[in-house]
Amino acid sequence: MKTVAFRKRRGGFTLVEILITVAISTSMIVALLSVYLTCVRSWYRTALVISTTREINYCLERMVYGVGTGMGLRASYSVTNLGSATDWLLRSSNASGLAWYDFNPGQTTIVYSNAAGRQVIGTNIIGSTVATDGNGVSIALTVLKTDGMLSGSNTMSTFVKLRTASMR
Repeated sequence: MKTVAFRKRRGGFTLVEILITVAISTSMIVALLSVYLTCVRSWYRTALVISTTREINYCLERMVYGVGTGMGLRASYSVTNLGSATDWLLRSSNASGLAWYDFNPGQTTIVYSNAAGRQVIGTNIIGSTVATDGNGVSIALTVLKTDGMLSGSNTMSTFVKLRTASMR
């Protein structure tokens, strides 16, 4: 009679061990992927807000300090709003002559005009208000940018004091 000799158990993984390892690895990959996607979405949203801030700063800088050789509102001694508070047309008088700043909500732009020509100085502007008095001009701008499902907006305002007759 022959006796059956049992061999020693070979090294290796059982099917249950492999399935448990795959399940743990898959859950870790899903968790890391969700964290990554959240970070990417946050980065894009932050980039949109930075871009809107840059656009508002650029527009307000051009309005306050001037475009090209034309002086801005800071050098003005007379500013008149020929439109309404939200759909406005500012006429500015200064040493370089007359200049106009025109905001039309339908076009979402601000256009600067003087004797030399017209130039768009602000884009993606969804709202703006202007208030003038004898001392200066108060301007508020709101910019909105969208990129797919993400959007970013920013609102800034400034007050520009007009020059007096002795400063001309």
